[in-house]
Amino acid sequence: MSPDGLGVKNVRLVLEYDGTDFCGWQRQRRVRTVEGDLAEAIERIQGQEPDIIAAARTDSGVHALGQVANFTSVSPIEAAEFKGALNAQLASDVRVLDAGEVPLAFNARYDARSRIYRYIVSWRPTAVWRNYRWHVAWPLDVDSITEGMEGLIGEHDFSAFTCKDEDRSPRICLYEASVREIEPDVLEMRFTANRFLRRMVRMLVGTYVEVGRGKMNPSAPCDILSSRDRQRAGPCAPPHGLYLVGVEY
Repeated sequence: MSPDGLGVKNVRLVLEYDGTDFCGWQRQRRVRTVEGDLAEAIERIQGQEPDIIAAARTDSGVHALGQVANFTSVSPIEAAEFKGALNAQLASDVRVLDAGEVPLAFNARYDARSRIYRYIVSWRPTAVWRNYRWHVAWPLDVDSITEGMEGLIGEHDFSAFTCKDEDRSPRICLYEASVREIEPDVLEMRFTANRFLRRMVRMLVGTYVEVGRGKMNPSAPCDILSSRDRQRAGPCAPPHGLYLVGVEY
């Protein structure tokens, strides 16, 4: 019996996945998606197709280290048991890290307070990491990128850093934007916000790469932000360097 006493349980999952062979999170016909694989696995276990809610809908090629999703179930299977059951059904590029029961009111998307993303850029060619880092041809200056990030912290209209007009408000509260060298010639850019617009992180990264290589001044990202003109932003970074690190509630 669920804690709500209704015989229906709300199951919360934490997942990681390699986005290389997926056409994104959201279920689509005739292509492989993370939600599609997960829904099919849940249906095989409980005999009923689930309605899955995710904290973030990652794009094709984007990876996740801590995606959060939830679905309701009337199965007699305990919520925690879905971890092992799902991992036995899923392909090896998707893993359930944790499963547990939460109140029926919990919504993985709308209850999230913040999402955390990281992006990996390298100017050292690599064979092993080619699907997990963006290789650029130029060394990047960390100090210039750091300076360029300072003015974007806080609540702003991020219309200039999205690929198209959205129904949702473009006002985003960016809590963190940082960069550090994690290996020689390899940078991690990290962004935390209450939510993100479509391709917002990738457009920010593309802009900061232009700053780091000296094609834009460190003041340019703030000027672009104020302009609300996406044509002034840098290129959209490719998806394979992006990771959804986690979701905070």
